[in-house]
Amino acid sequence: MHPRLPTLVLASLAFLSGPIPVSAAWHFRTGEQLPGVPVSFDSREKSVTVRESLTDKETNIPVRKLSLRSRQKLLISPLFLRAEREGDLWPVAKLRLLAFAIAIPGVIFFFLFWAIAWIATGRFNPILALIGFLGSWVIVAIFTICYAFLEMRLGGGAKIFAVGITVAFGTTPLYLSAVYNCSYLKGLGVLLSHATIAIFVIALMITSAELVAGASVAESVWNRVVFEPAGLIGPEDTSSR
Repeated sequence: MHPRLPTLVLASLAFLSGPIPVSAAWHFRTGEQLPGVPVSFDSREKSVTVRESLTDKETNIPVRKLSLRSRQKLLISPLFLRAEREGDLWPVAKLRLLAFAIAIPGVIFFFLFWAIAWIATGRFNPILALIGFLGSWVIVAIFTICYAFLEMRLGGGAKIFAVGITVAFGTTPLYLSAVYNCSYLKGLGVLLSHATIAIFVIALMITSAELVAGASVAESVWNRVVFEPAGLIGPEDTSSR
């Protein structure tokens, strides 16, 4: 599999929650704010280049020195998604991570879609819900990948994403209204409400798990299960502490 394809899928996942502003606050593990704005990611050195706004001075900072939140932000930021990858194929670990990143949220999205569509249209049929859910997100994914590709090629940033969101979420309710034989507005309501609630539920689950497990355990799990397989950081060594 060519590295651009999983990259486009990751871009699509990030696209669903809107583009992450690179200029937002980034922090070290110690809690201190980075001395500037990240402008690039080096996949070989596993570091980000930070540029100071006043002096234009650039500093390379290992990703392991960033806080957990900053690493999560980097994972779905254009800096990481557009970075050049080593090799032509993605290792099995990365593909497995990608599969889990799609499957686990997908189950949550589906059950919420089923419940909300049932309430809105009065149709309980799970097969109908599956057809509506898969079809609608295939449409969204097609538009998302197309506009993510344009963003990578043209460097349009937030404007390209905004247009993509408008087109994708403006067209998909037509499909849902046909599947459920309901109005366009009702289809739009089902689409937007289940996506919004699902994102909130997933964020709440992640935050709760981190609070229960503790900061050090949560960071260790993210490093081992997500960041290392994705290529955001390399294997831990004593110099990175």
